[in-house]
Amino acid sequence: MATSLARDVRLPAPLRIASLVALLALLGARSAGAVEERMWFSVGPSIVFYDPEQALKDNLGVSASATGFLNKWLGIEGTFSTASPTREQPFTGDGSFQHFGGGLIATPNRSAWTLPYLYAGIGSVSSDDLSGASQSHSSFHVGGGVLLRAGERFGVRLDARDVTYKDDTTGDDTRVNTVQLTGSVTALWMGRPRDTDKDGVPDKKDKSPATPAGAVVDATGTPLDTDKDGVFDGLDKSPATPLGATVNAEGVALDADGDGVPDGIDTCDSTAVGVVVDAKGCGMDSDGDKVFDGPDKCPGTPAGAVVDATGCPLDADGDGVADGIDTCPFTPAGTAVNAGGCPVTLSSAEQALTQDYLIVLPDLEFMADTDSLQAAAMARLDEVGAALVQWPQAKVEIGAHIDDGPEPGYRIPLTQMRVRAVFNYLTRKYPELNPKSFWLTGYGDTNPIYPNSTAANRARNRRVEFKVMNLNIVYQERIRREAFGSNPAPPTPGLTPKAPSAP
Repeated sequence: MATSLARDVRLPAPLRIASLVALLALLGARSAGAVEERMWFSVGPSIVFYDPEQALKDNLGVSASATGFLNKWLGIEGTFSTASPTREQPFTGDGSFQHFGGGLIATPNRSAWTLPYLYAGIGSVSSDDLSGASQSHSSFHVGGGVLLRAGERFGVRLDARDVTYKDDTTGDDTRVNTVQLTGSVTALWMGRPRDTDKDGVPDKKDKSPATPAGAVVDATGTPLDTDKDGVFDGLDKSPATPLGATVNAEGVALDADGDGVPDGIDTCDSTAVGVVVDAKGCGMDSDGDKVFDGPDKCPGTPAGAVVDATGCPLDADGDGVADGIDTCPFTPAGTAVNAGGCPVTLSSAEQALTQDYLIVLPDLEFMADTDSLQAAAMARLDEVGAALVQWPQAKVEIGAHIDDGPEPGYRIPLTQMRVRAVFNYLTRKYPELNPKSFWLTGYGDTNPIYPNSTAANRARNRRVEFKVMNLNIVYQERIRREAFGSNPAPPTPGLTPKAPSAP
């Protein structure tokens, strides 16, 4: 049976490989060294963990390897290891283990100071069976590790190897895995002085080991840059670039926006093509509409007007007053407006809303005892909706009233349904309305204007009211709009008022 040490250390093959890769990733981080050696020779002790099927106790051994590299990443390696273990109970006596192998070794950078590697190959294992006779088995092995340099010609190698082969020590032809952990002293040969950037100064003395090819350097390998433009002498095709100018890889000054002012000196180096710029390379905007002179097709736009990409004013409602300075941005097409873009003449619904603070629609046409609006009711609500759109500041209660015709228990629910139907119609027909600006109340017959004694009085009591709740705000807005005057104003330069919509 395997020792407790074997049971503790032995891991499934996938987990062994994952652990090895993680170890190499952590160790392989230091920069390149001073030589690129082509030969390694390593020798050192190893701990050998045997498969339980081998009936051998884990013990110490000796390993040696010789490695020759074909290029910067790939090489050929021969390995030898030997150990003299004793038998596990219930067996007695001594055993033996010898492994000869050869294969390929791969490393990401042969000149790194901390050098991770992986290898794999085939070979032969010699071991004694229970009778003491030597047996030879073909094998293959995989492993990896890291070489830690202590100098240009010397290092310490930490290695993990898994040797697998078919073993019949106990009478069964069973594939076994023998794991070796080795720490060895490694000698490095056939190296040459390393000059990574090929500037003629060895890396060991080179203070700038990544100098680009062709750059002029000083004795320490530091590249020269006479005009301080960031492009080294030897590569610089414009060696007298003005201080501060941005240059390309050849040292030639750049002018990304083509405005005639070099980048780096240009404080506005992303100016659009065609823009008129000042001495610092920044675009000019004479009318302050945020569209630069040059592309601006309407250079005399009034201050505050909203413009399009060409600098010409926008007019969403087509009243001839530019958006941004239009106090009433939802004016119907064809309406005469003052200098603030507000109608010179208010509709009857607007007058009731802003002067009486109450719009009353008596006997609004619903289908009998329902909340279904008739066509005539929709036409009347359209007048109210058009007025409400013009006054978005208004907070309004919509109240529905009924006479004493319906059953008493149905009167309040009916008016609640009707006021909801009015609200839904208006907000759908006029999406400019803010639903949060409205309160809905179904009063039933609790607030009659007239006694329900005649048919005419009942018709007056069947009504929908729009009551302004923030009177002071609406009053102040009305005074502000009236200050723009009561006479039609000429359109903003660059705009033509739209004609009235066809009925």
